[in-house]
Amino acid sequence: MHQIQKYAILLVYIYIYSYVMAPKKDSTSTEELKNAVLAQEEKKEYQSDKFTKIETQVKDALSRQATDDALRDVSIWALVVWSSDVHYECFETYVVVRFRIDWVLVDIFRLTHAEYKKIVERLKYAAGLKLNISNVPQDGKYSLKIDGNKKIDVRVSTLPIHYGENIVCRILDSQKAIIDFEDLWFFWTSKRMLERAVSQKDGMILITGPTGSGKTTTLYTILNKLNSREKKIITLEDPIEYELEWVVQSEIDDKNGITFQSGLKACLRQDPDIIMVWEIRDYETLNTATSASLTGHLVLSTLHTKSAADTLDRIINMWLKPYILASALDTIIAQRLVRRICPDCKVEKKKTPQDIGILEAMMKETGMQALSTDHMKLYKWEWCSTCNNSGYKGRMGVYEIITLNEKIRDLIRSWGSVEEVISEARNWDLITMKEDGILKAIKWFTTIEEILRVV
Repeated sequence: MHQIQKYAILLVYIYIYSYVMAPKKDSTSTEELKNAVLAQEEKKEYQSDKFTKIETQVKDALSRQATDDALRDVSIWALVVWSSDVHYECFETYVVVRFRIDWVLVDIFRLTHAEYKKIVERLKYAAGLKLNISNVPQDGKYSLKIDGNKKIDVRVSTLPIHYGENIVCRILDSQKAIIDFEDLWFFWTSKRMLERAVSQKDGMILITGPTGSGKTTTLYTILNKLNSREKKIITLEDPIEYELEWVVQSEIDDKNGITFQSGLKACLRQDPDIIMVWEIRDYETLNTATSASLTGHLVLSTLHTKSAADTLDRIINMWLKPYILASALDTIIAQRLVRRICPDCKVEKKKTPQDIGILEAMMKETGMQALSTDHMKLYKWEWCSTCNNSGYKGRMGVYEIITLNEKIRDLIRSWGSVEEVISEARNWDLITMKEDGILKAIKWFTTIEEILRVV
């Protein structure tokens, strides 16, 4: 018994040393390097003379009771500064108008509550919302034409709060969202995988990532590439964001019983070649979508997962049998959006020890340690009016694509781990999101700080 007690005490000491007193592993030092690099980054708030012009124009229109002009000015200026959303946020003594520029919320100007009331009434009228209801959330949509024939859709959402109604307007500009396939910022290996995937007559392509990661843009751009009079394309969306010529677009309507599951079954009776399901949220929709891909349809959809490999775990956790998944799924695209460094004010920066350390750590982590950091150039910005003194202009995707081959399908059927799938995918030109981000930073498209923040 005495020997057992001594052995137990020895085990306790080993545990304490291993998990408490032992030196931290490289992951901790990598995290410290990441924090050091982000801490040394110069930061500056978005500033521009355009913001003052917006305020002047809008308030002048409101003083003339020209609420139509005020609303139009806000929408047009949002497009000018590359904003995706307009936020009206109510506080006790004022209302602030904010634009989401490159996914960063920027304060533009303030309104009094009396001025804001005029905009609310006009917004609700334009979007077909009930003017006399302010204690219940409402959703609507309206369109406006600019530059003659260019049509812009604006999706409106209201939310009752303590000081009034907050309103968010999503600016839907199809010319920015539906881009050329060549402009999706894929490196050639990833681009080759995607081109092969969309050329298939059947199978399932899943686009994954969190909200705001650019899934909609990728989805619509792929649809636009596939769009032709020889194919019947049907979409099931929630809601329809952009109208595509020749594409049959259907919208989810829970009140009338049109769910993803029932809508997808109805779509399959319409003799489609290609089906796009806005999002797979439950087992029933997943099961119907995989059945469609197995019966000669090309199915496109989205999921909220962190990486391409995590998607496999998520689907199996939704109780889809692995052998069905292995047969139905063709390609997974995981993505994020990072801001692009402003081309007009970018300058080469001198690499700090922290920059070199984080580059080497990230490359070692992703298997790129064979590359030397000596000749790698990193860039920063000097700030200019083009980027509203932010250093960034526009956004680009960083991607991770897994295309299933027979070995990966066999691994899925036999309940193989995510690590085994990744290992096999690496033999077929897999580039992870982190690797894609590093390559884009050293190719001067973005900054290492932006990659660290997002990926």
